[in-house]
Formats: sequence, C-alpha cells, structure tokens
Amino acid sequence: MIQKIKNKVKKLDVHTLEVVKKSGSSTLVKVGGMLVGLLVSVFLGHALGAEGLGIINLTSRIVSVLIIFSLLGMPQLLIKEIAISYQQKNWKHIGDCIYSALKLNGITAIGLSVILIVATPFLSVHFFKEPELSIPLMIALSVMIFQVCSRVFSSGLIGFRKIWQSNLVNETLSLFVVGLVLLVLWSMEIKITVIRTAMVYALGRIVVTVSVGIYWKKLFIQKEKSTNISSKLIKTALPLLLVSATGIIASNIDGIMIGWLSTVKNVGLYSVASRVAMLTIFFLQVTNSALSPKLATLFSLNKIKEMNQMVQKVTMGLLVIAMIPLMLFIFFGTSLLTLWGNEFAEGYWMLVVLSIGQVFNIGTGAAGLILVMCGFEKIQAYISIGSIVFNVILNYIFIQMYGAIGAAIATAITVALENILKVIFAKLKTGVMTLPFNLINKNIKNG
Repeated sequence: MIQKIKNKVKKLDVHTLEVVKKSGSSTLVKVGGMLVGLLVSVFLGHALGAEGLGIINLTSRIVSVLIIFSLLGMPQLLIKEIAISYQQKNWKHIGDCIYSALKLNGITAIGLSVILIVATPFLSVHFFKEPELSIPLMIALSVMIFQVCSRVFSSGLIGFRKIWQSNLVNETLSLFVVGLVLLVLWSMEIKITVIRTAMVYALGRIVVTVSVGIYWKKLFIQKEKSTNISSKLIKTALPLLLVSATGIIASNIDGIMIGWLSTVKNVGLYSVASRVAMLTIFFLQVTNSALSPKLATLFSLNKIKEMNQMVQKVTMGLLVIAMIPLMLFIFFGTSLLTLWGNEFAEGYWMLVVLSIGQVFNIGTGAAGLILVMCGFEKIQAYISIGSIVFNVILNYIFIQMYGAIGAAIATAITVALENILKVIFAKLKTGVMTLPFNLINKNIKNG
C-alpha cells in the first residue's frame, strides 16, 4: 500500500513538473511578447494619441470577433483530437484534422472578410460615426485569412506539446515584427499614421502565418494523403464555437460598444487600461495552454485525484501572483498610464476596476478549460452564452450612464459571475475543484 502511494505521488510530481517546465518556456515567450506589446502600445500612444490608438484597437477588436466565427470552434477541438492522437501515434488522424480545418476555416474566413470589406464604409460612417476607421478596418480584414490559418497551426502545435512555440505564433511573433517595422519607420523619420500602422500590423500577420506553416511542415511529416473530415469535426466543433465566440465577444464587446456608444478616443483610453489590467492573467493563459492536453489525457484515464491536485497547485500560485499587480495598479496606476501620454491618465479607474475583475478570473483557475477538455462543452457554452448576453446588457446600460468606466464595471461584474459558475459546474460534472481550499487550509494549519 505504501509503495502504491509513493508511485502515485511520483506520477503526480512528473505531471506537475511537466506543466511547470512547459509553463516556464511559455512564460518566457509570453513575457517577451508582453514587453514588446507594451513598448509598441506606448510608442503608438505618443505617435497617434488616444484617438488614433482607439481606431487601431477598435479595428483589432472587430477582426478578433470575426476570426473566432471563421474558426467555427475548431481550435479547442483540434487541441483535444491531436493531443489524444499524438499519444496514440495516430498520424493519419492528425493530418486529416489539420487539412480539414484549414479548408473549412479558410473558406469561411474569405467569405466573411469579403462581406465585411464591402460593408466597412457604411459601418464606419453610420454605426461607429468615425470615417477614418474605414481604411484601417479594410486592411485588417484583407489579411484575416492569414490569422485564421495561423490559429489552426497553433492548435496543432499545442496538441504536439509545443506550448511555447504555439504562444510565439499566437501573438508574440507578430508583435516583434510590428515593433521592428515601426522602429525602422521611426529611424527613417517616416511619419507614423493610422493607415501605416494598420499596414504594419497586416505585414506582421502574414509573416507569422508563413513562419508557422513552414515550422509545421518540418514538425509533422505527413506520409499518407489527408482525408476531408470536415463534416465529422463540425458536429463536435459547433458547441465549441459558442464557447470560443462568446469568450472573444466578452473580451472585445466592451471596446466595440464604447466605439459605438461613445468615442474612439475613449476606446483608446480603455484599450490601454485593459491592456495593463490583462497583464495579470498572462500566467493563466500560459498554464492553461500547458494544462490543456494533460487534462484531456488524465480525464480519459479517470485520474481525477491527480487532476485535482495538479490544478489546485497551479491555481494557488496564480492567485498569489494576481494580487501583486492589483496592489501596484491601485497605488501607482496613474503614473503608469502616463507612460502612454498625459491624456491616458484618465483611464485610472478603468484600470483598477478591470484588474479586480481579472483577479476573479485568475482565482478560479482553469475551470472553463476543464469543462471543455473533459467533454462538457455544452455546459461551458451555456454559461458563456448567458454571460455574453448579460455583459452586452450591462455594457449598453452602463456605457450610456458612465461612459468608458461603465464598460469596465460591466466587464468586471460579468467576469466574476461567469467564472464562479464555471467552478461550480466543473466540480459537479468532473469532480475537479479548481479553488485551492485544501491547500489554503493546510497552510493555515501549518502556520
């Protein structure tokens, strides 16, 4: 009996160590991207002002929502299918999944981008009441297909346990390209305008897609001809579309609605406050990427106890980390925001409120991820749908009442309630509790 317990502990340590190692590499990549992203944002804050930065941010948010609909819920499904197939060495199925996703998602992305490019002049003038939004938005839409393809390859990389490489693809590499090109333009004394900035971002997305495509071909050498299994994938992916779509809408609807109900300047102020507040959750994003394939595998083996211990240890560490930036923002938030320019100090209360919301996000751990990886996508979808509806209603009311700070309040409330519900249902359906109550009690007893 004692030897069995030792063997279980040893296995648990191996799982935890694997997550830590992968999270470490991913964290380095994420930190690099975060720093470059902050520098680019600060540079654009001074070069374009709050209004110009607001146009770029609004464009990015609109395209982000469209990309999720183009992906049709495939990324999470691909991670799950490829992770299991990789363990079973089912190379044929991996090739079929990637081929089918590229074909299906690519066609959808092209169709949506064409429709929106045609509608952009009308939306810019009559919906957002900002004519200067038109050209940057059309530029972003024209390269949307590249972003969709890179997301498909990125999901494949996670399934292959290439976590930090996937994080590099998703955001970091593009930011490095954008930062480098902007630096070149600045050194050549070329004026940085909104349109030129949009073109630089487009170039970055093309470079990322080409790079990850080459890497995937070297990583996965396909020996058999791929079969189109789109019809099979789409049946399972559609519930995940609701999950991913509502998640992205929830994270972008505040900025879009500010652009609709307020001004692009407020979008710029809010975008900076939101970017700074989101620094508190990048560790959650990194660890979730590492946990995704491991959770799917452990649940398929019915190792619930190991899942509980691994997830709670990770959540405990994340919760401690989350409190440090919150205190920093409360006491030094105004000074921090002025790095983008004096006008951005107006976003202080937005920063504080959003940061509180993100503490709830981190403090509940990987509850949503557990539901998805363990086959309860529909429950996750229902929670997400309810949250997005609630979020839209709150944003519509609060933005008109309080402006951009109203959007921050609405978002923080929604994030807190949504994550609490995910914790409850993850426990009920899988037996996994992400909140580290046991660890906290143990630490208290040990003094």
